[in-house]
Amino acid sequence: MNEMTEKDNLTANGGNAADSAEAAKENTAAAATGKFKDVQTLLKAYSELEAEFTRRSQRLKELEKGNKAQTPPDGAEPSPSPTEEELISLALSDEKVRGAVIGDYLKSVSEKKGVPLTAGGGGVAAPRVAPKSVKDAGKLAMEFLKK
Repeated sequence: MNEMTEKDNLTANGGNAADSAEAAKENTAAAATGKFKDVQTLLKAYSELEAEFTRRSQRLKELEKGNKAQTPPDGAEPSPSPTEEELISLALSDEKVRGAVIGDYLKSVSEKKGVPLTAGGGGVAAPRVAPKSVKDAGKLAMEFLKK
């Protein structure tokens, strides 16, 4: 019950209406300024906030301009990536890249074991040479005996 109404203020102040009106204005101003002690500090804080907002807005516009400069304009297609053939020709034209690719290939080939000639462990048969005449048979026998 510490709160006094305007009517109570009038009677407490001896009916002085001018004093009570001024007190009501101060109470209204204090309630409207919130955490600020008076209207002047509120105005100062507002002007500082407005200046900071302007600086940030300008910085945002600069960043947006920079971003637009980096992206292609609307309707323009990005440059296509090189095809496989173009990449191969570029790699072959550079000595360093070609040497690295060949070296890697030779290393991978030398690490692998030899390819087996046959699967399953069986030997490879030579084609059978059969003499067609007695004369051919005699020649084969002579070669066999010479060795």
